[in-house]
Amino acid sequence: MNPKNFLNAQLGRKRLYDQDQQAEWERARWIACVIINPHLKRAIDPKKLTTFPWERVVRKNKKKDIEKILKESQYQDKLNELRKKKKDA
Repeated sequence: MNPKNFLNAQLGRKRLYDQDQQAEWERARWIACVIINPHLKRAIDPKKLTTFPWERVVRKNKKKDIEKILKESQYQDKLNELRKKKKDA
């Protein structure tokens, strides 16, 4: 396993762990909502009970985000060209 494969495996494992944690928190919020709703005059939506950080949409500077994506794309294009030249040689 080379370093890039190891990094990809590590990142994939972290994403899976984060998704599992988010599902657990959302399940806990739903259970709390189900428990509390019979005691309220009007039913409450689970998202109104609490909002998690991953549900908040915060975009301060979209222009910088677009520039970052473009730079990363250009970098990948250059890498692909170099690999292609190396294979052809």
